[in-house]
Amino acid sequence: MQEEKDSKTFGRILLGIFGGVGLTVLCIPFVTPALRRHALPYVPATREQLDNIFNLLKQYSTKQRRHLVDLGSGDGRIVFEAVQQGLPRATGIELNRVLVYYARLKALTSGQRKICQFKRANLWKYDLSKYDTIVLFGVDTMMEPLLKKLSKEIADESVVITCRYQFPINCDRTIGEGIDAVWLYNSQTIRNQKILEK
Repeated sequence: MQEEKDSKTFGRILLGIFGGVGLTVLCIPFVTPALRRHALPYVPATREQLDNIFNLLKQYSTKQRRHLVDLGSGDGRIVFEAVQQGLPRATGIELNRVLVYYARLKALTSGQRKICQFKRANLWKYDLSKYDTIVLFGVDTMMEPLLKKLSKEIADESVVITCRYQFPINCDRTIGEGIDAVWLYNSQTIRNQKILEK
């Protein structure tokens, strides 16, 4: 009887240890962004935010957009929405390995692997010059450094749409309010930036 109790106790201890280790391994990709200089947490876009992004893009741009990139693409919902809205190609850039694999699996199972690509990359080291549409859900601390990066890399006739936070310059168009607000900047506005006083 005592041996059976000891065996059950030992089994529970092992279960607790392996469960704790497993949970820690799963949580690491979601917790480590908080340790980076510019923490970019995973917060999925709402339906209203998606609608605002693509409504603003349609209102502003007469040019047919060819290739969208979503910086910090998370589970890929902006990339998938982009191809549903008629863009021929869309790419997601994400540092979180788990989210990249999830989005790739979704692209594969939905038959969109060739038009929806997901890359595990650091957006600060990634070349953005080949995209005509750039979308990002940023955080306040990254907006000015990212603006400087874009001013050197952005292609002619490209547009940048920011969500939740805007660049510290005047935008060309905006739509929505509060957390659902999005701002659009064209390449000329970004290159001729005049940082606004806070």
